[in-house]
This record gives sequence, structure tokens and C-alpha cells, in this order.
Amino acid sequence: MKRAVRSIVFVLLIALFVVSCSGNLLAAGVPGGTYTGYTPFNWIYSDWFIRKYGPSHPVAVYDWDNTCIYNDIMETMFRFQMFRLKYAMDKETFNSIIPEVAGKTLKDTNVLKLSADYGNVVLADLAADIQSDYAFLYDNYINSGTMTLEEVRETPQYKDFCVKLPFLYDGLTDTPEIGAEYSYPWVCFLCVGMTKAEVQEMAVAALNDALVRKSEKVTIKTDPTFETRANVTSYTYKAGIRLSLGIVDMMSKQRAAGWKVWVVSASFEPVIQAVGAINGYDVPENRVIGVRLKMNASGTYIAELSDEPGYALTQRMGKAIVIRNFIKEAPLFVAGDSDGDFEMMTQFPETKLIYLINRVKGGDIGSLYKEALPGQAKPGRVVLLQGRNENTGLWRPFMETIKLGKSAPSPIAP
Repeated sequence: MKRAVRSIVFVLLIALFVVSCSGNLLAAGVPGGTYTGYTPFNWIYSDWFIRKYGPSHPVAVYDWDNTCIYNDIMETMFRFQMFRLKYAMDKETFNSIIPEVAGKTLKDTNVLKLSADYGNVVLADLAADIQSDYAFLYDNYINSGTMTLEEVRETPQYKDFCVKLPFLYDGLTDTPEIGAEYSYPWVCFLCVGMTKAEVQEMAVAALNDALVRKSEKVTIKTDPTFETRANVTSYTYKAGIRLSLGIVDMMSKQRAAGWKVWVVSASFEPVIQAVGAINGYDVPENRVIGVRLKMNASGTYIAELSDEPGYALTQRMGKAIVIRNFIKEAPLFVAGDSDGDFEMMTQFPETKLIYLINRVKGGDIGSLYKEALPGQAKPGRVVLLQGRNENTGLWRPFMETIKLGKSAPSPIAP
């Protein structure tokens, strides 16, 4: 109760300060839009900033996952697709995208196993199990329909598949010699054989399913009696998605003031185009840049990244590259949450406001946290740090974040 009172008092004090500083901030007092858990100063400053620069029609760029929403829509759709076995690949095509040896597809590497955090599991063993599971699932459900989904879910092959496929994805992402530059396109390859419309329909269905699920960690397990090569017996993931209504509010105010709002995401482009157009975000398809795959002559996706001139994988420096080559204007405002957004936040001297979702991170993105603290701002730009309660998935009116499963906020990372 005391903290809530302090927050309200802080809002009133800031509002009075705003009124008194007509030469610097808005003379209008309390900002427009909807108060949806903003840190109070963030609410006031971002509103002033949006109105001040709107007449010049500047660019705002948002990351999507864990910025515009709580949690990750691509990973959520990946599991939604997996649990329902919504694949459009025959066994041979599926096998071709499962990396037995990462060195076959990674330039100048020879990675044979995942990192120690993932048990040093040999990729060839993991691949053999996943491919065998898929063959069973394809023959008995995906292609033939001889079993119902309810029946196939009781099989050890299904349980093994649902543990080891996401384990492989996480392991590829977190093994330093492999990383997101490999795994982010790879997870999109699971949509090979689908049309854009089919992918987008699945994305919206996955979002709607996740919006009603509890924000929690869920663990799934294999059948202990099922003999396999790779010793991977369980997998834990974060369930549930929540809309970030503060982002909806900011986007709406920016458009109304004359801003050009874009999303640049490391998720599959048609997925973000589908979910970014609804629930109040209202981002048009032509203002979304994400992971792009090639299509064949029949209009279905193939397992190859786009080679369109100027395109780069939309991760880390690739995000800054596509901003330069496709948006062709430096962003005045950037919102993000992770190291994958660091370059698009810092590569443009013209960027004056960084809106940073606090995920209690270290690394490059963690180095920006301190700029949000009093007296730590760098000349020429402002960093606003936004806290969130991961147990609800909603913003909270403080810079500190409460991590999933915790009741107290974490200290702001150094």
C-alpha cells in the first residue's frame, strides 16, 4: 500500500513539474493516452517526446518479442505447431532441416555437440531421435490420419518429439559456437511447405491460445521406458503471452502525432505481420521486417533465407542493416529488450529515446540499464527503463522487474 501511495504521489509531483517547465516539457500537465503500468516518469517523458517530434514525421522502431508483448510469439507458435503436429513436410524434407552436425550448415565451424549447459548432447544422437519420432508421427498421423491426435499424444514417440525438438532449438541458440544466427532461421524452417496465409492463420491461433494461458513455467517429460540415443528426458518452457498495453498506447500516440511506426523482429516475418496488425497494435504489413524465407513457384516456403538485395538476418547488427536499407531513415525512437536489439538502439546517432524493457539482463543490453538511472544519461539520448511483473506479464510502475516465480523485484542489473 505504501509503495502504491508513493507511486501516485510521484505521478502528481512529476505532473506539477511538467506544468512548471513549459520551456522544456509539455505545458499541458498530465499526458495523453492511457496509463497502463508505465513507470510514471516514462509515461510523462515519452508523451512529451512523441508530441514534440511528431510534426517532423520521424521513425519509431520496435522489437516485437518481449517488447510489444510479454514472451515470444515465434517460440510460442513453434510449440503450438509441435503440440498439434501442424507440419507440411514429408519425412525426407523434415530430415533435411534437422542438423545432424551443425558444421554442415554453419560456415567455417565443426560443431558436433551442444554446450555443457545442454549436457554436451551429441547433435547426431539428438537428430536421429527426432527424425525417428517424426517418421512415426508422419506415418501414423500427419500423413495418414490412422491415429487421432488424442491417440498419438499418448505414444512415446510424440512425448519424445515434444521434449527433444524444443531442446534442440534452445541448445542451438545457447551454444556459443552456433547461436541465434543459426537457430532463428532454423525454427522458421519448420514452416516449410506452408503458404503465407497458412503460417499467419497458425500465428493468430497460437497467440489466442497463449493469451488465455497462465504465465508460468511448464515442464514436459519423455516416457522413461522409451529407448533412445540422446539422454534428454524433460523440457521446461514459459507459457502464456500478454499484450503490452503501454506499447499499444505509445504506438497509437505516435501515429496520431505523425510518427512512422515500424517493427523489426528476429521472428518469422509473416508471423509478426499477422499478430502486429491486431489487438490495437495496428502495424501494417509493409511496416514489418523480420526473418524472410524464400518461396517456391507454388507459393510455399522453402528452407532458405531471402537473398533480396539489402536484406540481412534481423538479429543484432542485421537489424541496423535492414533499417538502413529498407526504412532508409534513422530511428528517433527505438524500443527493445535484449542483446538482439542493441545495435539498432546504438548504431544511429540520431536516436534520442530508447525505451528499454527490463528483463534483468547483463551483456550489451545490460550496459544500457544504468543510463536510465539518475545522473547517468549520456549526452544526446535518453534511456527509459520499464519494469514488468512476469507473473502477470504486465508492466508495473517501477523500473525494477519481478521475475517469473518470484514475489520481490530484482535489483537493476549493473
